[in-house]
Amino acid sequence: MTPRFTSRLRAAPPAVLALLILALPAAAQLGPYRVVTKQAVFEASLYKRDKDILWVERKSSSGARSPQVGIAVGDIQFIHMPRPGLFEQVERLLELPKPPAKPVQAAHSALDKFILQTRSMRDIPGIHANEAILLKGRLYAHGTLWREAIRQFENVVTYAAETEWAGTARLLAGIAYAKSGGHLFAVEYLADQPLPEDDEALLSDMLYALGSSYAALGNYDNALLAYLPLVVFYPYIQDNEPRALAATLECYAELREWEPLYRAIQDIKRLYPNTPADEAANEAIAKYEKDLREAGKFVDGTAVVAPTAGAAP
Repeated sequence: MTPRFTSRLRAAPPAVLALLILALPAAAQLGPYRVVTKQAVFEASLYKRDKDILWVERKSSSGARSPQVGIAVGDIQFIHMPRPGLFEQVERLLELPKPPAKPVQAAHSALDKFILQTRSMRDIPGIHANEAILLKGRLYAHGTLWREAIRQFENVVTYAAETEWAGTARLLAGIAYAKSGGHLFAVEYLADQPLPEDDEALLSDMLYALGSSYAALGNYDNALLAYLPLVVFYPYIQDNEPRALAATLECYAELREWEPLYRAIQDIKRLYPNTPADEAANEAIAKYEKDLREAGKFVDGTAVVAPTAGAAP
């Protein structure tokens, strides 16, 4: 796409995005693209995969059509397929809190067509089939259709395990399991995984999902190990600091760590008054008033119990 078209695309309303997505053709062939093999580099259109053979039509210097030839998939080093403009349109929808149904349906339909064309070639470097499957899963997850989302993510985990997309698919599957109550599966997917440092939003969702799943399973020590990096290292990504601080309250209370609980409430009261985190702090104060009053004797700073109890700690 040209820069001018891309800038217009970014400004397009959802109704226009739907029309653009629906207008994408389902071509009988893909390309022509630059194909790099062990023996040569050439332009070719891709037609079909037949086991270990990819059938292509090479582009001649005169522009005339050439007979289709089969290339051993093992000989292909890379196919320079441009990233489809469809993907950017889908990402635009994912930026909307509640995208309209028609553009979402159109996006799913267009992704289905692209996946159908490319899935058999997903193991060839440069083919964007696995990214398309992840985008489809993200669309489902954005609409809280967790089962459908997990099915897409696990497809990539299972059938593209050696590709660059498998790690992201594991994280997205784990996050979806955590949000849908599948906490054992979430921990299985998320624990001990490398942090996606180049995508801090995904990193934040990963750690929060891991913490919430550990907490749901009663493993409060590990839950804190997941939540606290959000407060210390990534406080300003999304709403990491207030939501992670609020999440630690239950963990500290269950572990009977009253002084850390007291300090966490102090931080919330000081930094995030009149927020959902503040509401969680008030609930903790009401529930653990006696223990917090005792802990307050050993913690400097503003008292958190006295205003609620009506007496000095």
